[in-house]
Amino acid sequence: MATVGDVMTANLVTVGAEKTLGEVARELRRHNIGSAIVVDDADQPLGIITERDLVESVAASRNPDQGQARSWMSEDLVTVERSTALDEARRLMVEHAIRHLPVTEGGAIVGVISIRDLIGER
Repeated sequence: MATVGDVMTANLVTVGAEKTLGEVARELRRHNIGSAIVVDDADQPLGIITERDLVESVAASRNPDQGQARSWMSEDLVTVERSTALDEARRLMVEHAIRHLPVTEGGAIVGVISIRDLIGER
């Protein structure tokens, strides 16, 4: 049975909560990814910011160089363990209407799985 750990992106990209939306967008583009984990000064996860969040901020006429990641991130993280079956990850994405799931192991975030990973577009 295939698991999340088989297809997740292990190169975790994090951004500080005070980063501007423009800085976040440049990080996503530089790493060719659709989300980043937002962390505090002690590198503890606070939430996740996605391409969709950036689009929402632009649609709300926000200046990307003034809005901060903490203002647009999703705080209630839905996560999966590395050993979670892909079907379960897919079900959670549909249930919560999300496209990115942080992957945990032993309580720590070790990667992210996206809808692209599930359909093999990487």
